[in-house]
Amino acid sequence: MRILKLVIWDLDQTILSGIFEEGDEELNSAATRVMARLQARGTLQALATHNPSEVVETVLKKYGWSGLFVQTEAGLIPKVAMVRRILDTLSISPLDTAFVDEDAFERDSIAVQLRGISAWSIERLETYLDNNKDVVTPEGSRRHEMYIEEQARLRDKEAAADYVTFLRRCNIYITIRPYAPEDAGRAQELLVRTHRMNLGVLSLDEAFHRLGRAGGDCVMIAEMKDNYGDMGRCGVLHLSSRPDAAIVEGLAISCRTRARGLSLSMLVGLLRHPAVKFQQLRCRYISNGSNRPLRMVLMAAGFQPDPGTDELVLRTERLAATPLPDWIHIVYF
Repeated sequence: MRILKLVIWDLDQTILSGIFEEGDEELNSAATRVMARLQARGTLQALATHNPSEVVETVLKKYGWSGLFVQTEAGLIPKVAMVRRILDTLSISPLDTAFVDEDAFERDSIAVQLRGISAWSIERLETYLDNNKDVVTPEGSRRHEMYIEEQARLRDKEAAADYVTFLRRCNIYITIRPYAPEDAGRAQELLVRTHRMNLGVLSLDEAFHRLGRAGGDCVMIAEMKDNYGDMGRCGVLHLSSRPDAAIVEGLAISCRTRARGLSLSMLVGLLRHPAVKFQQLRCRYISNGSNRPLRMVLMAAGFQPDPGTDELVLRTERLAATPLPDWIHIVYF
């Protein structure tokens, strides 16, 4: 596991001590204790159960869990199909996910069919939490709310007759501003949690070290909000200077921007901030197995491979020529 982003729970004889439909409504105290810890640290939680959907609705209402699970899958289809649907909908890798079931057969079945997922008992999950303390940022504590807001956004998108008209109604604002000391925790969180939109050049320890001693370097933060909510700090860019160019030391953009088609706009917005002054910008890109989307965004922003080197290069005139949609509002401070 790279980092725990999502926990998918079984219901009967896991969260509940027995089987709800058979009249056993007692909660498993260990499960509810861990669920509260996950919620406090901003880890997403979902539910995959073989109960009928109407039973699940009753359970959610009875225990006040309607806003706890970002997605619920119920029915008689194979459990692995439910788990795959949750992962696909939330765009989260199995490597960042734990499936929790007190039945060892169910755990082993999921582990065999979904490569990389952590299939754990409640006790094993609690041990992981004890040994992996997270610093919870404001964005982290609201992560489950942001995903629920995204689901509302998608429902409205499907109802909109014209997608561009829908996007214009969203009032999407990206704010780009200089990095401040209080951004350190969130910047590190972005570098740790972001896999698809991360350069993958530096180790995390080295990226943290360079960010901490940035000094006269140029470091920018991107924030995002729309009618559906405030997504907070979703991007960080760290540039240093050398005689012939500015160098990208670190770059991470939250994967939530991909769902809205905003990754390119956020990258271009970061690079166009008035404080970012360069005639030529260079960066190295190293594949980490999942960050190809970032390379595509870099190329769309105007970066090109520099022959004979392992660097991508971008010139001011190419960046200036990159078109952005008119339904995004970029504000600079």
